[in-house]
Amino acid sequence: MFIGYLPYGAEDTFLAKLQTAGCHQIVREQQAEGQSGLSDVVSGLNEGDVLLLCHSSHAGSEADFLRILVQVGRKCAHFVSIDEGFDTLRDTALHYAEAAR
Repeated sequence: MFIGYLPYGAEDTFLAKLQTAGCHQIVREQQAEGQSGLSDVVSGLNEGDVLLLCHSSHAGSEADFLRILVQVGRKCAHFVSIDEGFDTLRDTALHYAEAAR
């Protein structure tokens, strides 16, 4: 499942990007303080799910971003940052393809 996340107050252009990326579900943060919606999404990820953000800064600080990446990886799920072209699903597939050569 492709699950998108929007921080509180995110512009509609970010919503459109997540929709265009094919998100089956989009979680929009309802409160300005905290990121409980993102925490809930990460907690609910299953193996093979893909978490999409428009930008890594939507995960919070750099430390928050790294924490999210680790948590997503532990769930055997994937992370995509649309604006930055960061895609663990694609990058993992490329790594395995190169290793098989």
